[in-house]
Amino acid sequence: MANTAIAFIMRELFGNGRPRKATEDSFETMGTTCTKKQKVEDAEAEAARVVSAICCRDAASLPVAVPVSFSDDSSRSDSDSDCNDSSAIIFGCCRGSNIDVKQRYRISSRVIGTGIHGSVRKCYDRRTGERCAVKSIRKDHPAVRPDALRREISLLQEMRHGNIIPLRDVFEDADYIHIVTDLCEGGELFERIIERSGDKTVEGCFAEDEASRIIYQVLTAVRYLHEHRIVHRDIKPENILFDSSDGDSVKLIDFGLARRWGEGDAPMSRVVGTPYYIDPNVLRKNYTRSCDLWSVGIVAYILIAGHPPFNKMDVSAIHRAVLKGRYRFASKDWKHTTKESRDFVRRLLQADSVGRMTVDEALAHPWITRHNSEQLNTRGGSTGA
Repeated sequence: MANTAIAFIMRELFGNGRPRKATEDSFETMGTTCTKKQKVEDAEAEAARVVSAICCRDAASLPVAVPVSFSDDSSRSDSDSDCNDSSAIIFGCCRGSNIDVKQRYRISSRVIGTGIHGSVRKCYDRRTGERCAVKSIRKDHPAVRPDALRREISLLQEMRHGNIIPLRDVFEDADYIHIVTDLCEGGELFERIIERSGDKTVEGCFAEDEASRIIYQVLTAVRYLHEHRIVHRDIKPENILFDSSDGDSVKLIDFGLARRWGEGDAPMSRVVGTPYYIDPNVLRKNYTRSCDLWSVGIVAYILIAGHPPFNKMDVSAIHRAVLKGRYRFASKDWKHTTKESRDFVRRLLQADSVGRMTVDEALAHPWITRHNSEQLNTRGGSTGA
């Protein structure tokens, strides 16, 4: 019961209700071991053990930093959109546009997920009996951008990778766009982080072998995207789902902020993403596909430590910390870890993207190869379909 209460508070307030005292343990700052008794800045934020909150609320109305995905429409100099038509018909040429989604799928009334734009329910294919998930998005919601929806659907239709959620069908009616995908019944990685962080009987959050296997799968998905000139731009635990409750196979979801970009293209400049996971170069409005690798580094840090490296209590403070680029491997959270794990995180969380690992370099890092040798040997480093 105590752990449940802790997890609830962590989810809602990004903290456990009491500031963490200045530590006397030694820690590393950007690879340098600091002396004991160094003061910990923003101790109240350091106490927060949670990654993020459910993305179904208006961040502006909350007193804390709700790390919802966001886009800064004030910066539109880079061409994010594959379409510019903002007519009422969002995706009139989609496969199921002239068919009622309920004719093909039996949809459960129980909502299994919510977002800013709509909800997710379990559904069943009437032809095969297969269980799927349907995301229903209100077309008249003020935050819905028709061009962004078209782009997301277009990108999903191209995806053919074992660690990326596959698109099954798209339907459009007068009020909604319905996107049907595979059903991942294991839930979000975020939920497992909350559960593990609330367990005070074990050190850290995930064991290194578990964390490495999860990150390996995310990296193979990222490599596939980058090879196909696509940047996700919103990699975070909420967008990583487990196939089943008793396995560790994961899929990357939510391509709402993804766009096409390849080597040789002009740097992207539109500010999009989620505060805890955002690349500092995104905030500087001058970034490349390497922004995905920064986000993977943040997720890896969280999986081991149980909290983000740039852990503040409001969006502005998070952004300032990210731009400053200084983080710690505090002994309290990292004393049980290997040098390889810290080196992996450090080489991804390079503020200068030139010095940051590429996806191929990350997949070849000893922390990944040590714990994923079987997959690397049998699949050649890929989990693609």
